[in-house]
Amino acid sequence: MKKFNKKISVSAVALLCVLCAAVGGCAATVIQTVQAELRPDFTIVIDGTERTFKNVQGEVVDPILYNGSTYLPIRAIGEIMGKDVTWYEDQKRVELSDKKTTVTDADRIVPDGNAPTAQPQTPAQQTAPAYDGITVERAKEIALEKAGLTAADVTFTEAKRDRENGKEVYDIEFRCGRTEYSAEILASDGTIISWEVDND
Repeated sequence: MKKFNKKISVSAVALLCVLCAAVGGCAATVIQTVQAELRPDFTIVIDGTERTFKNVQGEVVDPILYNGSTYLPIRAIGEIMGKDVTWYEDQKRVELSDKKTTVTDADRIVPDGNAPTAQPQTPAQQTAPAYDGITVERAKEIALEKAGLTAADVTFTEAKRDRENGKEVYDIEFRCGRTEYSAEILASDGTIISWEVDND
């Protein structure tokens, strides 16, 4: 990939520095125009995975190099931390929080400093909850491995996610000939917590 540097001199960089200072608790309050380098040749790797950051318009946002330090947009910091970005216009304050909520890369803008209201969920968000851990297909594979069988050998009679004793589990049941197998598998890591074999 061709590497190149592009120098920029914009007040937005100063705003970025002010926002970072606000998050870090720094007392700097003077807005300045500075010269920095936009560095598309820099690669950001987090936990072994190369990351590309984008603004709300879906455009790639490159790291900025200023005085020997690399800066990322507040939205990028929020993604790394698993947080959402809220900008309080009247207080000139940026907040990273677990709640989804003038900066152009905020999830939403709160002009009067009031607490942000929850955004309505899309139909897809309402009907397709996000689950952590293994999938139902993986749970079926684990049960088959326990039985020493393959999918071609059996007929599944149940394969569903459930909650039991405060834990997310998969209830897997299948038949092979006249033998019925029943497994309860921990959804978080695939541990088999219950196993039964019933020969008719």
